[in-house]
Amino acid sequence: MSEVSGAGSGGAGWSFPEGAVGHRDSVKGYDVEGTDGHVGTVSWASYKPGESYCVVDCGEHAHHVVPAGAVVSVDHERRRVTLAVPAAQVLSTPVHEDPEAGIDSDLVEHFERGMFAGGFALPSTDEQREE
Repeated sequence: MSEVSGAGSGGAGWSFPEGAVGHRDSVKGYDVEGTDGHVGTVSWASYKPGESYCVVDCGEHAHHVVPAGAVVSVDHERRRVTLAVPAAQVLSTPVHEDPEAGIDSDLVEHFERGMFAGGFALPSTDEQREE
């Protein structure tokens, strides 16, 4: 089986769908598809249980963090990650300057208020980007 699907966003907001990413699997370099089409490419991912996320290169050197709970499926044969959210929602998150750097608690709260609650009400602010 090449594609593993999960529930998408919800209670396991920071975990990949069960069985989607094994101990030796990586999604780095995979294409990322939102509900409305292509979003970008995974430039980095963290697989720590309950704290997993992808950093998506959306072009123009703009990297955005996507919690693993937003992942609906991972297709290892096609090298594709499919999200439960549209591209605009990914692009409305703060830019993550260093793809390999960890994420801070403010960014976690931003996702819990926005992506996991059904959508971002407001775009990220310059103040959030400077922190």
